[in-house]
Amino acid sequence: MTRGANQDPGAELAGRGALRPKARLLRTLGSDLISSDKVALIELVKNSYDADAGVVLIRFRGPLKAGEGGIEVWDDGHGMDAATLQSSWLDIATDTKRRNPRSDGGRRVLGEKGIGRLATARLGEEMLLTTRKQDADEVKLLIDWTDFDREDAYLDEIEVAWEVGAPDVFAANGAAAAAFSELDADGWHQERGTVLQVDRLSREWTRDDLLELRTALTRLIRPRPQGSGAGSAKDASTEPDFQIVLELTDVDDTLEDLAGPIEPSADLRTPHYRLSGSIDVNGSATLHYEQQDPPETQDIGVMQLWNLEDRPPQAGPFEFEISVWDRDKTALQRSLQAANPENTAPSASDLKGFRDTMDEVAGVSIYRDGFRVLPFGETGDDWLGLDLRRVQSPTLRLSNNQIIGHVFIGADTNESLKDQSNREGILAGAAYADLQYLVRAALNQLEQRRYGARHPKKEQPERKGGLFERFDLGEISTALKQSYPGDKRLHGLIDEKNRDIQEGVTQVQNVLSRYSRLATLGALIDRVLHDGRTVVTRLKNIARFGTRDLNKPSVNNSDKVSIALGSMTDTAEQAELLSSLFKQIEPFGGRKRGRPKQISVSEVIDRAISILQQEADDRNVQLVGGGTDIAVKIDEAELLTVLVNLIQNAIYWTATQPQGIERKVLVGARTNEDESLTLVVSDSGPGVPSESRDYIFDPYFSSKPDGVGLGLSIVGNLVEDIYAGELTLVDEGALDGATFEATFRRRV
Repeated sequence: MTRGANQDPGAELAGRGALRPKARLLRTLGSDLISSDKVALIELVKNSYDADAGVVLIRFRGPLKAGEGGIEVWDDGHGMDAATLQSSWLDIATDTKRRNPRSDGGRRVLGEKGIGRLATARLGEEMLLTTRKQDADEVKLLIDWTDFDREDAYLDEIEVAWEVGAPDVFAANGAAAAAFSELDADGWHQERGTVLQVDRLSREWTRDDLLELRTALTRLIRPRPQGSGAGSAKDASTEPDFQIVLELTDVDDTLEDLAGPIEPSADLRTPHYRLSGSIDVNGSATLHYEQQDPPETQDIGVMQLWNLEDRPPQAGPFEFEISVWDRDKTALQRSLQAANPENTAPSASDLKGFRDTMDEVAGVSIYRDGFRVLPFGETGDDWLGLDLRRVQSPTLRLSNNQIIGHVFIGADTNESLKDQSNREGILAGAAYADLQYLVRAALNQLEQRRYGARHPKKEQPERKGGLFERFDLGEISTALKQSYPGDKRLHGLIDEKNRDIQEGVTQVQNVLSRYSRLATLGALIDRVLHDGRTVVTRLKNIARFGTRDLNKPSVNNSDKVSIALGSMTDTAEQAELLSSLFKQIEPFGGRKRGRPKQISVSEVIDRAISILQQEADDRNVQLVGGGTDIAVKIDEAELLTVLVNLIQNAIYWTATQPQGIERKVLVGARTNEDESLTLVVSDSGPGVPSESRDYIFDPYFSSKPDGVGLGLSIVGNLVEDIYAGELTLVDEGALDGATFEATFRRRV
């Protein structure tokens, strides 16, 4: 034992004691560790699941007002005898389930912290527990939670008592048999189970509360897989044989429609798009895709979604199913008609009802061993950041309210994905971040195919001059002059307007060039800041250690000169590194540069490679510059913008190749017969999938899981609109992956 800072040095330390909690601690824990009454009921349902129940009946008894009514939770699980009640149920925070993670029936138990029973303390003021093991006596325990609110009472002063006697509630013709026999539940276990009766409710339950509870219970149990083909995960062993029924007695007639078995809405069984599959411990996915219009089913096969070299993902293996709806009127009408063929003309109220239902249940839920982990997928819980992602790429990306997704993990196979202490959410860390990345990477495969279905490619006329070709009034001017040769005023107005338009085009092109530089500069800032901070730290250490060595009494003048020269040499080396960093971003500076100067293309290629060399090394990709040197007059920053975007894209995709396969990016340049300049970036990656080739130059289309989809668009617009050239995907390049060629014709 150590003395405190203010302990009297002369005082003697003596005596022993123990922490003695007040009785109200249990009520406090029930309120703080269980965030809502809805979550409290879910905790009780989980306990029934852990007891191997096949059916759970949740019965609300009116009036549903504070201090009145009650809630009953009936199950046909294995029940408890008096010894189990005393050693486990009354042992708060017991580690019984942690030590025995499997139930008697083989289920992976959901509760491990031993606090779920405190849920009853949150729901009401009094609790009666009745339980029976098969072929055993019945046990009854009554707890008045208001006893724990006494200010003068300590926890060890509140006694609870139980009775043991002949079966009554769980007898052959008892109340349990009457309750379960009225349900549409097959195979319920007779003469065993548990019922928790909570009386004198803590709060009023409204229709909205019951709707929210019903929605939560609908999504509580792992849904039956709806997909087919590869990765659909239709293994019956993964589907818990577990049913929940909601019953309402002595309540307002307006609430009766909320009673009945808990089942998902039939309208949600026909999504417009669905992706199902599994992801293994190495981040390799097996995927299956379906879409409604036009009808298509595709086994995507095995695909590598993880491409970080320094470590494998800490999440996985897991399975998933993602269903997606387009929320426009036409698409929703089609979906409603597919779910209800008799409804040939869904009304506006039908559409509103469907959208309201989607708003309630949309999101991506996580299920551990068949049971839902809260709050993932709850209303407003966008744990994958889908809405922000869609803001960055609205044409391609999906929002959270378009998706009903299910991710299925196992406690034994994903040990790094641990619950937070309040049983809601998963602890933040590398495993959780990896799970987010992999789910988004899988979702991206659906998004690309959905984009293709919604944007069928039409034959486009040949474009010469990029986006701004359509702003030229030359053809109209010629036609009008031929039709009205004597109307000089009309000719003058057209010529003047055409000059205004061309001046505006020039200004927009300059703005486009500036923003292209800024977009590329933004991609370089993190790298420059990281390396720059490293250099600054080294400079500080050189100064600190040099000063320390110079001030040592034992150092003579000759040694001081040697120390100073060494520090100056080291400082010069670090200054050179800083200078190199500044040179990387110097061409992107915003100051006016005047007419382009003659530059060496090979030197610009070398600079682009040096900018991205560290990223390539991190991903085990070889960058190689090639070709003969070419001298041209061109804006160096715009040339770098094109190269950096193309090389960075090539590095990313080349890094997705499995170990043992060549990972190489070749960068070169050539001049053409028309004196134009062509930059070539070829890689040994997987190439561009045939279904994406028509869309890769579209703004906001990206094959990367978290890509914005502007890299190729920026490069393409810059090359076409400012240099009258083109950016093309070449069928056969120097390497077996993708090869892009950017040709500059004007201002070269």
